[in-house]
Amino acid sequence: MGETRIRVEGMRAYPQGELFFLTKTADGFDALVYNTTGCGPCPDEEFAAIDVEQLAAEHGCDLVWKNPRRFWMMDVLTIDLVGEPATFGGVPFNLVAKMRMPAGFDPGRDQSAFAFHRTQIHRVSLYEFAAGRPVHLLRDPDGITWVMQTFTDHVAHDLTASGLSDLGSRLALPEGWQFRTVTLPQGLAITTTGVANILPDDLANMYQGLIDGVGNLDPWR
Repeated sequence: MGETRIRVEGMRAYPQGELFFLTKTADGFDALVYNTTGCGPCPDEEFAAIDVEQLAAEHGCDLVWKNPRRFWMMDVLTIDLVGEPATFGGVPFNLVAKMRMPAGFDPGRDQSAFAFHRTQIHRVSLYEFAAGRPVHLLRDPDGITWVMQTFTDHVAHDLTASGLSDLGSRLALPEGWQFRTVTLPQGLAITTTGVANILPDDLANMYQGLIDGVGNLDPWR
């Protein structure tokens, strides 16, 4: 981890909001990702009221995309920041990542449009899931385990943290994919030192893949 970082405890079901400042490239968009984590729980009404068109005009980017409010699912989060914090619409944010948006990204659609398709985000972070706590997992046909990092009620409005253990019955899993909730026998640490492999499910919940040794254990096994 670097010198400019935040560490936040008590993260389960912790609400966060995210803004993507997008610049067009020849084949898509590059993004600066601002997140409210480390600035307190994201206020629902104030976040919803942020005018993304006004922000894009003020900051000289092509557009600003608002990721629907979602909820962290680790117990402790440590993340290196990649720039200075900022306040938008009265809501404070940290600059947490830089990334290339997935091919075919449409700002008029949420992340469920890319369900079960992986992309990468550049960040340095540590996710800590405590022993004895549940984790919610996908397993793909290649045998890769994907650990839920956030859930959202933007698509399934009745979805709550307590209902995630039954999520598998609500997902339209592609052939060869599985969902499982596991109680951790020991702590799980996911350490990302540059590139995180992530993907959403069809309800726009987000997972990180245990790829290239980022996890200290595979809880699916």
